[in-house]
Amino acid sequence: MPALVNKKVKDMARGRLEPPNLDDRTWQDIVDQARALIPTYAPRWTDHNPSDLGITLIELFAWLAEGLIYRLNRVPEKTMIEFFNLIGVTRDPATPASTWLVCRLSNGASALDLPAGYQVATPQTEATESVVFETDEAATILPTNLSTALLLYRSNESNQPRYRDITAQIIDAPLSGFMEVIDAQNLTKEPIIIALGFDAATTERIALRLRLSRPFGAGVAQIAWQYSRAEEQPDQWFEAGQDPQKQLEVNDGTDGLQKNGQVRFSVPVNWGSRKPSDWNYQPEEGAKSIKKPLFWIGLRIGRVADAPLQVGIAHMHFNAVPVTNALTVTEPELLGTSNGRPFQYFDLRYQPLYKQVGSTAPATPYGHLRLQVREPQVGGAFGDWNDWRQVDDFPEGPGECYRLNPVTGRIDFGNYQPSTSSKGHGTIPPIGSEIQALTYRYVAGDSRGNLPANTIEVIRSPRPGLIAVSNPGPAAGGSDEEPIEETKRRAPEELRNRDRAVTAGDYDFLAREATTDVQKVRCLPERLFREFDSLPAGTVKGDPWTFGGLNRDRGNVNVIVIPSTPLADRTPLPSEQLLQEVADYLDARRVVGTRLHVTYPRYLPINVTANVIIWNQALQSGLVPDRKNFMQELRDEIAQFLHPLHGGPQGTGWEIGQAFLVSGLLEFIQPSPEIGFISKIKVAPGIPEYGNAIPTTRPRTGLSDVWVQLADYEMICLGEMTITSTITT
Repeated sequence: MPALVNKKVKDMARGRLEPPNLDDRTWQDIVDQARALIPTYAPRWTDHNPSDLGITLIELFAWLAEGLIYRLNRVPEKTMIEFFNLIGVTRDPATPASTWLVCRLSNGASALDLPAGYQVATPQTEATESVVFETDEAATILPTNLSTALLLYRSNESNQPRYRDITAQIIDAPLSGFMEVIDAQNLTKEPIIIALGFDAATTERIALRLRLSRPFGAGVAQIAWQYSRAEEQPDQWFEAGQDPQKQLEVNDGTDGLQKNGQVRFSVPVNWGSRKPSDWNYQPEEGAKSIKKPLFWIGLRIGRVADAPLQVGIAHMHFNAVPVTNALTVTEPELLGTSNGRPFQYFDLRYQPLYKQVGSTAPATPYGHLRLQVREPQVGGAFGDWNDWRQVDDFPEGPGECYRLNPVTGRIDFGNYQPSTSSKGHGTIPPIGSEIQALTYRYVAGDSRGNLPANTIEVIRSPRPGLIAVSNPGPAAGGSDEEPIEETKRRAPEELRNRDRAVTAGDYDFLAREATTDVQKVRCLPERLFREFDSLPAGTVKGDPWTFGGLNRDRGNVNVIVIPSTPLADRTPLPSEQLLQEVADYLDARRVVGTRLHVTYPRYLPINVTANVIIWNQALQSGLVPDRKNFMQELRDEIAQFLHPLHGGPQGTGWEIGQAFLVSGLLEFIQPSPEIGFISKIKVAPGIPEYGNAIPTTRPRTGLSDVWVQLADYEMICLGEMTITSTITT
């Protein structure tokens, strides 16, 4: 049996429906058939060689017919696409990139109120157009700047107070992030103080925006905010609630560093400045003392339990506002005039519409769209513009409402009319009524908006005192419109789960449907019994499954999501906004009675030890021009291979819970035989990083030095590397 027939039989055995091939003839088949008819219809035509003019005409006819056959065979595909359009399956639209914008005022300027929708951009060059961003919310920019961040702690060796400059990690680009462990075995290291230095005092309310790389759990840390006064040491700074004059009032939107948020301060009147060189804290060995007087706000962090406490802060922004590559239509856009017929529709000029989520979102994700209708009056005039409300489904009977397709920008009206369609749903705008979009926000960019730090620096509309803007962190989250082939692949899955989350596969699919920002996702099944040998002391079989801080007991659904991030981010973590967006989407589709938890990945570092043999001849001949650079390239390759999203043999990342084999890494980093070879390589699990705590126990991790087993909730990341080299002949 031919291979093609075998394949079709196997596919049919798996239950697939093969689309019909309406005409499988090729160009050669048509030429052969036409040539075979020559003796019947033109017996005097005896020259059938390709040089004959008649044969040339036959070949031309066959070429035209083959094109028609190709189009004919696309009819089933067109029918399928039309069906998808009928049931509302559309391509996922492009999504805009977002980042934080830090603003700076001139010396002596007054506080500036920056409105929502204020535009900034990247510089325009001859080769590239500028990328425009808009502020997502209003902000007040103060005439002071957060210039310095210091970590105050006590030295392990001498118990002496020390400070470390962490400005470049959490304030200045490129924001590498800050990580510190308060060790239970070293009591002299706690508590720590993160001191934030401002270059000028202000009487305005300070707003500080924090993004955490390791949020705290409830009740695991003692958090206190402090402020400096002239001539006082950091250990003497007053804390909020302890000031006798009650001058430091703090509104902590992070709930004690348990989530990303904003911290607001009522700045004390006696806020004083002091130089760190006058403190009893000394700079770390080899570091320069800071002699500039600054006004300090302190964040004091201490442990509650006798367990290690991990402090992780991605950034702290002041005078900052979120910006997105999405623009607002500020002038009313006239859509058309009602014809009084049922189910009429109108199209917005710009699409797709921006889906707004998070704390600043309106009542609905597309609530920024204000659609208005005004009815004609006697004499040719019009009445006032009236707002119509946006609904998912038309109510039975009358209702001044409309439906929106945010991808195509289509506005649909209902079919209720008292005299002709009294059983309809949703009122038809009266004939002759004008319809306009007063304002709305649409996606202006795609993946081109994913920009590195310090690239958004153009002020499009000058404001008094505003002299500079910048993005200390990269802009991320932008994605291109979904390819048609991917939509066709995804559509049957939508039909299969019918927009309802029942199985783990349904949750995986719908989490990706919630937003294109989700790169990896895994829904964890419930666990009634423990599967691993290594158990924490005091636990017994049948306890609720709590490894990794996850409740795996009956009725709990845990969904782990990992966002799209650049290669530089070695442990991608979803933002609170992304977690909330996915949770809201799944919550409306889950089975009643289940408890849904959308959470971040639990990273397990993979430690790598390797030795590479380098031929001396390779060094002498220039195949390895520089040994140091060669070793650095090897480390970079290992780091790339272990990246959660961009690693692996194919560069497509790893799956949550996927075991790690050393053989794949060896094949990836093995140098060419002319240069040398890997003489020794082994891998081992590092200390897992689950939120703020570092557990002392975890499931068994694999066999010998060649395999690391991961729990189904863990994702690999780069741990410690010990890479050596040996030169030999």
